[in-house]
Amino acid sequence: MLKFNFTTLTPLHISNGEQLGFGLDYIIKNEAAFHKLNFIKLSEKFASDKLFDFARPYNLNDIIKLIEDKKREITDEFSFYKVLITKSFSEHLMNPKAEGQSYVSEFINSNGRFYIPASSVKGALLTVLNKSHLGIREMKNQNGEIVQAANIADRVVFCDSEFIDQSNFNVFCSNNRPPKTNIICLKKNVSFSLLMKKTGNLNISDFRIKLKEYSSQQIEKALKNILPYKSKVEQPKGADIFELALTNINSIVLAEDEYLINIGFGGGSWFKIEKGKVPLFESKKTGRDNPKEPPHTSVSFNQQNPMHIGWCKLKIEEL
Repeated sequence: MLKFNFTTLTPLHISNGEQLGFGLDYIIKNEAAFHKLNFIKLSEKFASDKLFDFARPYNLNDIIKLIEDKKREITDEFSFYKVLITKSFSEHLMNPKAEGQSYVSEFINSNGRFYIPASSVKGALLTVLNKSHLGIREMKNQNGEIVQAANIADRVVFCDSEFIDQSNFNVFCSNNRPPKTNIICLKKNVSFSLLMKKTGNLNISDFRIKLKEYSSQQIEKALKNILPYKSKVEQPKGADIFELALTNINSIVLAEDEYLINIGFGGGSWFKIEKGKVPLFESKKTGRDNPKEPPHTSVSFNQQNPMHIGWCKLKIEEL
């Protein structure tokens, strides 16, 4: 059995696929707290307070106005969870030019209780190992016929993390590319763990060796590939912010038994692809000599001291 102990080095986001709308899915109270509304409880309150006239139709703006008018009465009991917001997100939300860009990507949770899913971590492990699976899988030929039965001894049992308290989360706003990206993130310097109760065909010695090499190699490749896209003037571009963020990560000193790994959303194709190759895509910009270019730089925060998203240090215990 293995225990994977993670500590975040930069904000970490693992999406549940939901985009939360301002004034309806969430509200901001006291200019600092983000409340994800429990609309069933809120509707019950509004109905018991006789705030609805069931003889008339309501549109979306009517509902949003009603929530705004009664915001002071919406206490924590009417929220699934409450997390603090960063200054950059607050400024972005209050910017009239940002209208229509106030959606927030939600962190995966179960009824408001946040956790790290094993599937997201497993995907990062497979990338490092350059494998498509760690557990039971039937071997098939080109005709789809089973040529080798799966071995039950190769079963993998990987558990989600423990629940992580909501106080460890913030709403961040990216600053390295338009449009702005608003996301709920686990803050830096927060620890969590996941248990792999059955390791399947994972070779832990081989994994440790590859894990030690992979991230540093990919950072070097990323830094090399973004050079042509850096700003030629004083005003920094996304590539400049990305470069500084990766340089900050690359300068972190780890203990001998600690490893650097990128998980979750926004890490970028340099850290999430098979065989560690940087993919090329057709450029959408005219006038480029090379019609293909690397993928867009991924999410970073804080232009003065950029933090590239998703980085953790990892210690592995063999139990």
